[in-house]
Amino acid sequence: MRRQAMAQVLTEEGLDYTIQEEEPSLKNPRGTVNYLIPSASDAPSLLFCAHYDAVPGSPGANDNGAALCILIQLAKTLRQENIPARFAFFDGEEQGNSGSRLYADTLDRQSLTGVINLDVCGYGDSLVICGKGYEKKPVFRSFCNKSLLKAHQGHIVKYLPKSDEASFARMRIPVLSMAMVPRWDIQFLNTLATYGEGLLGRPPEFDMIMGQMEVTTTMHGGYRDTLEWVQPESMEQMYAFLLEGIRSQGKEESEKKRKAFSLFRP
Repeated sequence: MRRQAMAQVLTEEGLDYTIQEEEPSLKNPRGTVNYLIPSASDAPSLLFCAHYDAVPGSPGANDNGAALCILIQLAKTLRQENIPARFAFFDGEEQGNSGSRLYADTLDRQSLTGVINLDVCGYGDSLVICGKGYEKKPVFRSFCNKSLLKAHQGHIVKYLPKSDEASFARMRIPVLSMAMVPRWDIQFLNTLATYGEGLLGRPPEFDMIMGQMEVTTTMHGGYRDTLEWVQPESMEQMYAFLLEGIRSQGKEESEKKRKAFSLFRP
């Protein structure tokens, strides 16, 4: 039903898409269906992505319907403004990132300059970004600009729960994770970052801290992962931030080209 709804919404919004499929298997009994919106240009561009599947039994309004709505509107706006960007709506995030893994394993790496992954974006007043070092990459400079972050109550944190960004990070493709959280959850995120990647396991305190975060009630079938808890102002905050960030990036590229061209003028 979610796959059918995803296709229907993209069609109704006038967004042309392609489907990327993986047949069902013993490892992945449901199979995988990704919905991809190509860039308006053949030049390398950013990929904006979010997963559309949900934990069984949950409507998945915040995890991850809110992010889907943000990216659908962003795709429409960028198309109208002729700003190149790619979009992907991934299946199977809740089942081991099967959709993003399929995409990452088959993509032309030269087609992407970087990846921005949205997960849990419809609740809270603070925008958080986690890039684990990739924040310093030139491709993300406009999104990590201090003045832009301040204008949109944005914060760079060192930990966010793993999502589809992991499929790209393992291939060393620059990727940022973004989410919306209540501002008091930021301190919890900073504390969780001190536990590292958990390669050797994590102590019980880690789960205790996760359980104290308000935003966790909007994830994975929590009681706030329903439509009535989604806050439109949170979605608008994320959308405005992304739009201003990519517009600024376009202006920076235009300025670079203008300066480069001026060097060859008599």
